[in-house]
Amino acid sequence: MWDDKTSRSFRVKLLRWYHAHRRKLPWRDNITPYGIWISEIMLQQTQIKTMLPFYHRFLRRFPDMESLAQAEEMEVLHFWSGLGYYSRARNLHRAARQILEVHGAFPGDFSAVLALPGVGRYTAGAICSIAFNQPYPIVDGNIRRVLTRLNAIRKHMPESYFWNIMSSWVPQKDPASFNQAMMELGALVCIPQNPRCLRCPVRALCKANKLGMETRIPVVRKRQACGPITIVLLVLEHNRRILLSTARSGDLIPGDWGLPWRSLTAKDSAMEIAARMCRDVLGTAVPLESCALVRHAISNHQITGLGFYGKVTSGIQKLRNEKEYCWANRSSIRKYLTSSLFHKVLGKAACQLTG
Repeated sequence: MWDDKTSRSFRVKLLRWYHAHRRKLPWRDNITPYGIWISEIMLQQTQIKTMLPFYHRFLRRFPDMESLAQAEEMEVLHFWSGLGYYSRARNLHRAARQILEVHGAFPGDFSAVLALPGVGRYTAGAICSIAFNQPYPIVDGNIRRVLTRLNAIRKHMPESYFWNIMSSWVPQKDPASFNQAMMELGALVCIPQNPRCLRCPVRALCKANKLGMETRIPVVRKRQACGPITIVLLVLEHNRRILLSTARSGDLIPGDWGLPWRSLTAKDSAMEIAARMCRDVLGTAVPLESCALVRHAISNHQITGLGFYGKVTSGIQKLRNEKEYCWANRSSIRKYLTSSLFHKVLGKAACQLTG
């Protein structure tokens, strides 16, 4: 792309800008492999401003590898609740146990980091370069956008194109600062809409800026929006206990336990689905009434929850499948439910629940 002299000039200008303007972030103030790892996993599919409160809360409860590995998965999911993409939390938990069992401490070898659950090439490179100052390249959305504008690319390029550039650019000396500077440039200056070119330390080297095309590069692809989802939830009560289910349906709603729910289909009404769930669980019908309509967002999904309440009398409370269902005391139900969606439904159903 550039000769050695231009590449050196680029790095000097970029790093000078970075050290003067970088954001103050907790994992930069106290650099540890554990903190960098947690931050990078949380930042997958999540913006910094959204994840920061969760990062602080998570680290207060799980300040080190041992506390995370020794925790129950349900508790890890509870402290992840609200971040979405809950497979990330499960992978963190699995990886923590794997690290202690196999390595004893966070590994500093790239191949060992890459072998951890939930870690790909970008995350492994970020951890090894930032935490251990090793010269591994990284490519994320911010870096991809910066490279696209620097080269005025107006067509789709394979991922290998961006990785090859970063592999040739990452320096042996202080790769941690260089990789973070590239990400920071994309996050603060070379932003998707209305880039702040007058603040850019490498504007003179940017082909898109010279062509006056910085606002049209990269070409924005239309994202396919996730359609709305409507689900039916059961709030069955017996003797001040609530029916919970451990049967999960994919990774949409987090946690090992939750209110029984099914997706609303076009051929059945919500009441019919709720009644069918009752028969599947108890073997008999239960009088039901509508108790909740809630809106909830999980990741890119917009969920409408339709809750139905039923009071189960003695004699029919026996569960057909005690491995997947249980009656939980209302006083201790919070420790079972990870998703706030279930709490919303129970809050709406409060007037029907036994006092």
